[in-house]
Amino acid sequence: MPGRTLTVVVPVYRVDREYLEECFKSILAQTFTDYELVIVDDGAPDDIRDFMAGYDFSPADVKIIRQENAGVAAARNRGIEAASGRYITFIDSDDTVKDDMFEKTVSYAERNGLEVLMWGINCVYPDHIYAFSPYLCDIPHFSEKMLEEVQFKCLVGTLPFYVSPPAGPDAAGSACAKLYDLDFLRTHDLRYTPGLVKSEDMLFNLKVFDAAEHVGFLHSFFYDYRQHDRSASFIYRENGLDLMTPVLYHIRQHLEEKKKPDLYFQVYYMRCMFFYLESMDCDYLHPDNPAPFMDRIRQMGARASEEPYATAFKNLSGRYLTFARKIPLFLIRHRMFLLLALFFGVYRKMGK
Repeated sequence: MPGRTLTVVVPVYRVDREYLEECFKSILAQTFTDYELVIVDDGAPDDIRDFMAGYDFSPADVKIIRQENAGVAAARNRGIEAASGRYITFIDSDDTVKDDMFEKTVSYAERNGLEVLMWGINCVYPDHIYAFSPYLCDIPHFSEKMLEEVQFKCLVGTLPFYVSPPAGPDAAGSACAKLYDLDFLRTHDLRYTPGLVKSEDMLFNLKVFDAAEHVGFLHSFFYDYRQHDRSASFIYRENGLDLMTPVLYHIRQHLEEKKKPDLYFQVYYMRCMFFYLESMDCDYLHPDNPAPFMDRIRQMGARASEEPYATAFKNLSGRYLTFARKIPLFLIRHRMFLLLALFFGVYRKMGK
């Protein structure tokens, strides 16, 4: 399939057949047809594999790559290796895209000579839609300062020291809703880190934006990110913090290797704290956690004393935090974990 303008990579593992079919239909309905579809079967169940084998993808150029389950990071890397387009984009198998996404994003990237283009996401919940956007208007070409700040936005959302408007409240680390110049990725040897099961896209895009010189943003919402009761953010995860911690060591290593200034490390410390607080929600304080409440409180305290969280809580400067985010830091530093748990619902709402 040589000569295509765009490669679309869809990793497939465990996904409802109905969602997968909706994903495929949204891709095949595109107004832009100069693309190849690379489906990476990452050890999908037999019924999903059979469904894909019998699916009518015509008239699209389709390649199905099968591998033993190795995780989404490895699956996306296989997609990069197999890609032959000028640009590449990633779509998750339970999500859908608007029918003009390929046309509008490729045109915008070509017109502005971009190595990376971002756009907005519709987070589709069962009862509402949240429009997720790192920026609030079209930006044909990022300034040098914005190229620095977009690295911060990979790690967190709004920060009080942003000077390059118009930054929105959301982060920029997602694998989805991005278009990459394939030669740019290959020239800089940019790949996902295998083995990571949480926030592998955050690390990848941090490295991408560190290397990129030509980045733009399109304030349109072409990507529908499905949120359902089997999403990771809704289910109890035993030892959930252990899933989040490995990527933090890789991020720290990247910052140290690149000799980044202290502000990068401050944003990194924020991410450490936010992961810790997220784990409170999805692990320690989740109603499905069977452990006695006070045992969970003690576990929270013990984890706060472990790395990399202990260093983050010690070194994070309050001047970079909003008032709502200073409260949990204060409670953690003073070992007030019971109060932190009781106050949890309040500061989560304040933080939003």
